[in-house]
Amino acid sequence: MLDLVKKIYAFICRAEEFLTSFALCAITFLVFVSAVGRFVGYPINWAIDISLLLFAWGAFLGADIGIRKDRVINVDFLTSKMPLAVQKKVAVVWSVAIILFLVVLIAYGIPLCISNAKRQFQNISLSYSYVTASLPVCAFLMIVSMAIKLKKQIADFPSTLRGGGADVV
Repeated sequence: MLDLVKKIYAFICRAEEFLTSFALCAITFLVFVSAVGRFVGYPINWAIDISLLLFAWGAFLGADIGIRKDRVINVDFLTSKMPLAVQKKVAVVWSVAIILFLVVLIAYGIPLCISNAKRQFQNISLSYSYVTASLPVCAFLMIVSMAIKLKKQIADFPSTLRGGGADVV
């Protein structure tokens, strides 16, 4: 059963990376084509709406990828000077705080998504809920990534530090 869960999670991770890459490429293409079309007198108005949709999903999926691969900004000039035991406590507290913040995003994101169900994009007949749904869905994915990171921090803390970590002497 655990192997199945790991395979599903690995598939979701690969899908996130593909979708984020696709979103970035599609946004670049759509904005470029829209600008050229506007320049030659044939604007493609729907391209900006699709770009907005892809940007929201790409940004939040990219945030989850950043958390999972430990590629987020980390200001550790103070904590790196602390003993490993204190560093571990600080890291665990921050991870729990991040998870709680993500829970709040889900709690407020779901009603936002529901309230935008009847709102339409300007140039296409698509509900704006598809944009706002990116917040609770990706916040849930980030909770999963943070929970995995938190488990590693508790079980084997020094290995979760950049550079492997060293105790202050």
